[in-house]
Amino acid sequence: MVPVYTLIIDIAQNSNPIDEAKFRERIAPCQAYLDALKGAFDRKPCTLKYYPPDVQNGVSGWSVRAIVLISVGAKRAEYLIQLYHTIARLVALDLPEFDVQYHIDDLHFS
Repeated sequence: MVPVYTLIIDIAQNSNPIDEAKFRERIAPCQAYLDALKGAFDRKPCTLKYYPPDVQNGVSGWSVRAIVLISVGAKRAEYLIQLYHTIARLVALDLPEFDVQYHIDDLHFS
């Protein structure tokens, strides 16, 4: 079975919290990058999960987790991993006012 490669990007407000509408508007271009990346392999958009501020846990602003899942062979995966790193860095550069973290996983099923 072909492995699944995931790119997970967490974007969070690190200062000067804004409301949900402005937060979504600000990250929309980055969502478009991730949807385009996903769209190069299938027709489904990336998965986004928004999290509201949580005062009890010390989170003062909105955050979002974006997940891109792509299943390709080992040879193509070498290039995909490089592309994942590049897209994640592009998102971080495009959103300097937010805290952007990412990680890449590969899942192998038997």
